[in-house]
Amino acid sequence: MSRLSNNRKKALTERDWDTVIKYGEMELNQDPQSIKILNDLAFAYFNKKDYNQALICCDKIQEVTPTEDLKVLSEKYGMHYMRYNEVLGEIYYLQGKDKDALEIFDRLKVLGSYFSKKYSLTASILIRQKNYKGAAKEYADMLTYCPRHFKAATDGLLELVDIDPLNDTTYTTLFKTFNETKNIQSIIVNYEVLRKKGKAEEKHLYILIHLYYYSGKYEEAMKVAREEIDKQPDNPYLHIFLSKIYQSLMEYPKAIICIEKAMKLDKQHEDRYRLFHDAMIKNLHTCEKKLIESINVHIKNKQCSDAIRDAEQLLKIIPDKESYQTVFIKVIEKSISIFLAEENIDDAVMLMDRLTTLKGQYPHVHVQIEAIKKQISDSRIKVYEDIISSQTLTGDKLNRIRYELADIYLAEGRDNDRGIRLLQDVTECGGQYGNDSHYYLAHHLLKIKDLATAETHVQKYSEIPCTDDHVKSKMYDLGDACEKAGLKHQARGLFSKILDSDNNFRDVEKRINTLRQSSGSVREIPEAVMVVDICESSKMTDLYGDGSTYLIKNALEDIMFPIFKDNKSAFRKSTGDGFLVSFPNSKHALDAAIQILKDISAYNSRVENGPEIHLRFGIHFGEVRVRPDGDRHGTNINIPFRVEGLKGDDLVIVKDGISREEFTLIDRIFITEALYNDVLKKGNYNIRYLGLFELRNITGMHKIYQVMTGNERRKL
Repeated sequence: MSRLSNNRKKALTERDWDTVIKYGEMELNQDPQSIKILNDLAFAYFNKKDYNQALICCDKIQEVTPTEDLKVLSEKYGMHYMRYNEVLGEIYYLQGKDKDALEIFDRLKVLGSYFSKKYSLTASILIRQKNYKGAAKEYADMLTYCPRHFKAATDGLLELVDIDPLNDTTYTTLFKTFNETKNIQSIIVNYEVLRKKGKAEEKHLYILIHLYYYSGKYEEAMKVAREEIDKQPDNPYLHIFLSKIYQSLMEYPKAIICIEKAMKLDKQHEDRYRLFHDAMIKNLHTCEKKLIESINVHIKNKQCSDAIRDAEQLLKIIPDKESYQTVFIKVIEKSISIFLAEENIDDAVMLMDRLTTLKGQYPHVHVQIEAIKKQISDSRIKVYEDIISSQTLTGDKLNRIRYELADIYLAEGRDNDRGIRLLQDVTECGGQYGNDSHYYLAHHLLKIKDLATAETHVQKYSEIPCTDDHVKSKMYDLGDACEKAGLKHQARGLFSKILDSDNNFRDVEKRINTLRQSSGSVREIPEAVMVVDICESSKMTDLYGDGSTYLIKNALEDIMFPIFKDNKSAFRKSTGDGFLVSFPNSKHALDAAIQILKDISAYNSRVENGPEIHLRFGIHFGEVRVRPDGDRHGTNINIPFRVEGLKGDDLVIVKDGISREEFTLIDRIFITEALYNDVLKKGNYNIRYLGLFELRNITGMHKIYQVMTGNERRKL
């Protein structure tokens, strides 16, 4: 190596540009095509800001080595002697020749981590061209390929946040960088400290929101965005950031509102916000389409939970969209059908409860609640009856099935007798469900006025320890039911047990005092009271003799008494030409009257020479007084007597009522308004409104109705 070359290299190391130029030019006279000498001279002239001489040196190099493959040249001459390209690119950058500079910097990228300015200056050019996304990518590449220049790259990205706060690439690059260096948490903490002290710059706030956002901490990101919006309500960027968070949470209506707010705040850049808006709507439609497709696939594959989840997500996207509400409900309905087909009763029942709630929430969507309930009940009955008959379960597992099956039979009025038998089976076995079965039986029997049997179960339930609020509440409810049914002694016993355990529980002390004051030998209970009278018995005696009445009453008793028993009549007595009968509820009374008339019609069709039987019924519902001997009395006993004997002349004609010509005299069932209201929803009866009547010794005008059976006649 010559003395001149040594001096040039030594001066280059010491950054003594004048000396580099001195010895380099002397060397160049001896070897004018030396790439190495020209490279060092170009670098020295550039640092002396003598750009013309630097360009001359670079041009000579390109004349000597016209190839653009810097990888090949670097392997031949060494990486150091490729610096002239960076010099040439930077001069073009300074001269504003952006296109030429970008070509040079792009060519340099094959050299990897060498010459970092190829990234930073490319980013600067792109910023000048307002290609902020491209600039962010250059800084990202700089971090990847030139990690020694970490600070320069991150400073460039921070500058980009100031220049273009809406550039997502900048934030994703910063997040990736901080995350890879494991500094992200400490940076978040530092930014939060600055924010709370009010010293954070806007770019720090924006970065903080995005660090939370890309970490998946949407609640924290939303908290910062909302708090800063409260401080800067007119900052459109914060509204855009909040919109992004909502979009990630699939809350599109809120996201759209945020973008629209930004457009109103910054009319100058409305077109850019419109791009965000249009992209979100496109994303929304894509998301909707995917969810609907996914729902269909899940339902087809009987993956009900996944289908429901996607339907919920679909509804979350746009809660007020009626078509999505319909989809959601139909998915629930279909899932119930699938569960029932699989005999997965528990999940079907759970979804049924949810469907009932949704019907109230979305009243415009047609839901077959009752049909589905029946379908569920039918399936449960079949499954539970099969389990019971298979005798594979014992103990509490079997009793749970019995108890739930009884609940279906009794609550839905499907088969009360079967329901009662099942509960009785449970009480005989005891165990976990024994007490609840006594409670359920007592309530049901009180409701149907089987008071004697009800008392037994009330007594059994009253024997359990009254220790927690759940038991106290059930004892209270049972006591209330006993009081209403007229079992005041049992009611006092239950209330007293509660009082012994908790003297502050509800109003038990007051209830006990009231019961003591009203106690006596007479009790009041609600009953349906029927009066049935034989029509024109005196006339039949004249026609057929004194024995005819006896004959008719015997035949009538043979027909009526089994029907009274089947309909659980609580009391009956003869009234001479008829009977007074009480029933636990209106439906039993009415069913009994209808069946009697039907059987009487059949009886009359067989009579040839003897007297036919024709009847009039008066039925009422209300509180009746029960004497110790069981006899009934009071106003509500008098009313059905008055109703049974009503005549056409008594009718006060009203709108929607009948005329006197339509008035029926025999084989009729007249009922009061009280019974009509009580039975209205308990059976499919053909009932017509007659009009108003005065009832002797009963105050006021009374609405009277007639149950039509097809056996009515105007006269004998």
